[in-house]
Amino acid sequence: MKKAAYAGLIIVLAVIIVVSFRACSKEVSDDRGTTPSESAKPPLQPATLKLLFPLDKPASQDEVVQAVEAKLAKDGLPIKLSISYVPYDQYWNKVWLTAASGEPYDIALTAFSNISDFVAKKVLAPLDTALEDYGQAIVQSTPDYAFQGVTVGGHIYGIPRVMPISEFQSFLQIRGDLRKKYGLPEIKTVADMDLYLETIHQREPGITPYFYDTGRFLLREYGDVAFFAGGYLNAPVYIDPADPQLKVRNTYESDFFRNIMFKMHDWQDKGYVPYGPSDTSKYPDPELAFNSGKVAATWSVVLKQTERIDAFKAMNPEGELENVYLHPEKPKYLFTGADNILSVLSTSQHVNESVAFLNWLRSSQENYDLFTYGIKDVNYKLTPEGAVDYEGIVPEKQYMPISWTWNDIRFVRFSKYISPAYSQLLRNWDKEAVPSPTLGFVPDLAPIKSEIAQLNVIISEYLPRLYDAKVDWDGEMAGFRQKLKDAGIQHVITEIQKQFDAYRARGGGHQP
Repeated sequence: MKKAAYAGLIIVLAVIIVVSFRACSKEVSDDRGTTPSESAKPPLQPATLKLLFPLDKPASQDEVVQAVEAKLAKDGLPIKLSISYVPYDQYWNKVWLTAASGEPYDIALTAFSNISDFVAKKVLAPLDTALEDYGQAIVQSTPDYAFQGVTVGGHIYGIPRVMPISEFQSFLQIRGDLRKKYGLPEIKTVADMDLYLETIHQREPGITPYFYDTGRFLLREYGDVAFFAGGYLNAPVYIDPADPQLKVRNTYESDFFRNIMFKMHDWQDKGYVPYGPSDTSKYPDPELAFNSGKVAATWSVVLKQTERIDAFKAMNPEGELENVYLHPEKPKYLFTGADNILSVLSTSQHVNESVAFLNWLRSSQENYDLFTYGIKDVNYKLTPEGAVDYEGIVPEKQYMPISWTWNDIRFVRFSKYISPAYSQLLRNWDKEAVPSPTLGFVPDLAPIKSEIAQLNVIISEYLPRLYDAKVDWDGEMAGFRQKLKDAGIQHVITEIQKQFDAYRARGGGHQP
């Protein structure tokens, strides 16, 4: 009797397993190509998404947004857009205050340098479920390492732009026409840069040789490293990918920090750079100063030349721009998978709708063109080769938003002034990149958020002074380092080292 009951139980369990397996198989794919999980996902609600961006409202935004909303409705998305702008020097604080006050903004620009801090302060909403339900195009078009760059504590907190990312900040922009005018070599070393600045200083007295850049491109000369808990020299700690021990170290005790500062001091003393190179008082609008011919070298990133070229050409029809990238023979590291990021604020009531909108943007060339360039033949034109052309478009109709927050290299259209060869170079930029052991590592700053807050205050106080050649370097550095020590920088180093070692143990980053 017991054997019969036992056998019956086995049969029942077998039937349950078969039925469950079939149900699971049905969920993976049914005859219509959909799944019950897809049909069960919460429906999108009619929403007006509030977007928060830095800088200024672009010309013709209202008519472009109206056209975007019409296309969204046609595509079955009940979404409208309201876009606000904040001056750049106030922007990051505004994002924090917006979340702290509960103000219901939805989509905002964040960055790899501050995403950990924002997560620790609970500014951002996790997007894992929304991406699974409404972000198929985003997931399919975004490299895994880029998602690693926006993952903190196992959750995704942003949608990274897809663009050339290896060493993307290691650039400077110069006037290529001036370099050629005086028969100077292409700038590949600091010695070449010295010659260019000296020549401009002597031969072009009406032009400031170098302005509004803090020497970031000099890392290619003095020490190529991955920064954490901040961006560039504002970051208190770094890891050198060539260090066999992969130790987290103090930025302000490094040789590269001293060498970059001393080179900036050297250029200031020679009159190439105004004292205090991060001070914009000489030219309140540094971008205008460069584009109008008052400056011969300024800041850049990998795609900045493509974004700056039309405004530059409008003022300098015969001028040429060149990106300076020092030591192209050295490894081109892929330090991280993300830079500029679109995140959803934790106060948002429309996380699904926000992701659905960004997914729509990344779904087709038509959608990308409309939101990025505006209405064809109204806000821009296309050459037969597919390049963007503003000839014949009056300035008040030229829609130029901050597309550097959502670039997708698959859909990007370069200006007609960008040569096909340079365009191809940019599209293939990452092909020869060397993955860094730090690739994909984003520290969780929650355990050290109080120390990070104190360090940020100290760094903001001291760094502008240290850039100034007139500073008492030894005295300032002694005080700076002591304050960093008192604020807990060693604890920060220890905690980030622990997290990085655990990341490596799990197989993260490039493994030899």
